[in-house]
Amino acid sequence: MATIDSRVCILTPPGRGAVAVVRVWGAGALEAVDGAFLPMRGEGLTATPPNRPRFGRLGAGLGDEVVVVVLEGDPPGVEVQCHGGSAAIAMVVEALQERGCRLVEPSEFVRDIEPDPYRAVAWEDLAKASTLRTAEILLEQAQGALDREMAAIEGNPVEALPRIEALIERARFGRRLVSGWRVVIAGKPNAGKSRLLNALAGYDRAIVAATPGTTRDAVTVRTAFDGWPVELVDTAGVREAEDSVERAGVDRALRERERADLTLLVLDRSRPLSEADRRPPEGPVLVIASKADLTAAWEPAEVFGDRIPFVVVSAQTGEGLDELAAAVARLLVPDPPPPGAAVPFRTEHLERLRTLKGL
Repeated sequence: MATIDSRVCILTPPGRGAVAVVRVWGAGALEAVDGAFLPMRGEGLTATPPNRPRFGRLGAGLGDEVVVVVLEGDPPGVEVQCHGGSAAIAMVVEALQERGCRLVEPSEFVRDIEPDPYRAVAWEDLAKASTLRTAEILLEQAQGALDREMAAIEGNPVEALPRIEALIERARFGRRLVSGWRVVIAGKPNAGKSRLLNALAGYDRAIVAATPGTTRDAVTVRTAFDGWPVELVDTAGVREAEDSVERAGVDRALRERERADLTLLVLDRSRPLSEADRRPPEGPVLVIASKADLTAAWEPAEVFGDRIPFVVVSAQTGEGLDELAAAVARLLVPDPPPPGAAVPFRTEHLERLRTLKGL
């Protein structure tokens, strides 16, 4: 049986996924996994060279089909890849606990293997990344991109002022890698906001009806544009509401616009614009000329010219949705970092950079 120093943690984020990664490390880790693992063929894990994948089963009864890799180290650790369902993960972890492994949080594993604070928190945030693109950037920080840049800057902060300012600017982007961006869909009732939300989400998240004022509260959905995580918010149509419930929805819509990183202002292209519609909107805005499948009553290029970005779409047919997704990504992240670049991704990184700038 493994000693008290053998620990096990689940490195992948909670929720159902295709594959889960379980890490076992510490004194007795290899012996613990070897005792619970039934290889499909060949000898046990203690005779397996490092970094060679082994296929077999692990867990009570027939167990779950797993891939096990012995990792180099003194003592060696073990990585177990199993099915991502909660039942399969629980089966693997319970089998290892029965062999003496102690279940701990991923943060304890991070502290053990990575003493550098920049890399350690990058490993923590990597487990929370919701898209491959943000995971790649966080993995580069875990592998030392930010650590190396900060070490160079802190060695001579006065001469490194341009590099500090560049990192401060990049931190505005980096701090959204886990939390994502907030994009609000706004406009008058029946402009096509809810249908647009459903089209972008890929399923019917919001109620679509011909009756004005159907959306009374903010409806949200998590998605991604060009690999950048986004929370889309469909709000109540803004108009002079007659009942208290709709008025509350309108007030909520106005507050959501104030919090948004970007507003998609939906204007019905099949109906004439009012004078208020023609006024330049405030804040970061992308105008959506909706209902492109119907006869046009106005053309956005004639109304807005090159003053305000716009896209012509039809949520009914899908026309313009690809162009809309690309435009949203460009407006949210106009200057993505190049591969391997240092990216500050937490508030404490930004505070440290501001301190160095003031030295």
